[in-house]
Amino acid sequence: MPFGFVEPLFFAFNKTAIACITLAISFFKYYRKQVTKEKSVESFVRTFGRSVDALLQKNPKMARILLSIGYQMKGYQYKYFSGKMNKANRMAASVTSESMVRALRHPENSAILSLFTPPEMLHAVGINPYSCEGLGCFLSGAEAERPFFEYAESEGLPETFCSYHKAFIGAAELSLMPKPLFIISTSLACDANMLTFRRLSKYYGVPHFVIDIPYDQSEDDILYVRQQLLDMKKFIEHVSGNRIDEAVLSEKVRMSQRSLDNYYEFIKEKSDKMILSDINSEMFSCFMLHTLLGTEKTEKFTELSIDVAKNAPEKKGLRLLWMHTNPFWIKELRNITDFNEKVQIVGCDMSFESIGKYSESDPYRAMAERIVLSPFNGPATRRIDKGIEMAKMLDADGVIWFCHWGCKHTLGASQIAKKKFEHSGFPTLILDGDGADRSHGGEGQVATRVEAFIEMLEERKG
Repeated sequence: MPFGFVEPLFFAFNKTAIACITLAISFFKYYRKQVTKEKSVESFVRTFGRSVDALLQKNPKMARILLSIGYQMKGYQYKYFSGKMNKANRMAASVTSESMVRALRHPENSAILSLFTPPEMLHAVGINPYSCEGLGCFLSGAEAERPFFEYAESEGLPETFCSYHKAFIGAAELSLMPKPLFIISTSLACDANMLTFRRLSKYYGVPHFVIDIPYDQSEDDILYVRQQLLDMKKFIEHVSGNRIDEAVLSEKVRMSQRSLDNYYEFIKEKSDKMILSDINSEMFSCFMLHTLLGTEKTEKFTELSIDVAKNAPEKKGLRLLWMHTNPFWIKELRNITDFNEKVQIVGCDMSFESIGKYSESDPYRAMAERIVLSPFNGPATRRIDKGIEMAKMLDADGVIWFCHWGCKHTLGASQIAKKKFEHSGFPTLILDGDGADRSHGGEGQVATRVEAFIEMLEERKG
């Protein structure tokens, strides 16, 4: 078992550092014993989150170190003690955790990207990309999110602002998140993008490159974005001092295409299979197929996914398609959806969003096509139509459209989505909640509504 988590603590042996080390060792021993009692797990995570919060008030740098230790240990847990997780999901979880640890420990070689920004150019020069949505998920998973929400709202951000972005802004301005090398964002698909990354660039004092994504999907629109990606290449080379090798970039983009092709094959393969999974794994898949797209690890993840599907038993139980992010922190919901033969979440549009066939001869055009032709670009009906296509392919029994608090795009399209899905034969539950903010509550109500929806589907199917 590696012990690299101790290294960043050597420079600061004071009382705070000793407390950090003690807690980290406890964390390590805790997972080595593979504690399985749910109450013990929740209690430990809650204690960890409070410890990060307490350190944040005194020494943000030590809070950052403790958080990185926690994420590294969580990555080890996924890798070595993952319980019921299949090998593909186990890899996605551990690789995503490793990426977040690198962002905390090596900010000088990391860059903030919005979720839909093509990452291949960064991977081509060895720069670690990470997303604000990813950090928001990880902070919530560690139950360390509350002080960042409170700070962001005290600084004028509205309560209705996306909680993932709000958590990231709070973490940055409270000095938990270190200064990145630069920031790149797109106008797709979240309206919070237009505020968050401009504000972070000003706060950190780092360069910010914005890719403007046209609403339409014409040839001219693709060429317009392609030119911006060529400018993005110059931006990365200028700020980082590293030249992007065209041959390396082309291979990274080909690797992305192979990964997306593999994931599409995985979806087809599991259409008549039962794969027991957990609600967290869909979000890990999302990060693998966006921020980590164009890496060998993502390609390996998609190959493992196919292998899992080919060796899975025949399908049984109810099959649900999930649209948008999910409130993974709600225990009552996890009790319904995780590793359950009676009901499984068989797909999520955040994971299959970028699937498609793109230019083979021009890497810049391929990346431009992937953004412009995204179902998240333009009218909501494109996203809904893609969901219907996948629901048919996955042989779904029903659809859950999750209205994440603060996501106006998803909230505004909910009734149109319900009408179109149900017209296509897929009963649809519009579910309100928050993917990261526990203070919005409603855990019992969310679980009750999902249970009632499942009962209705069982009667319909029976």
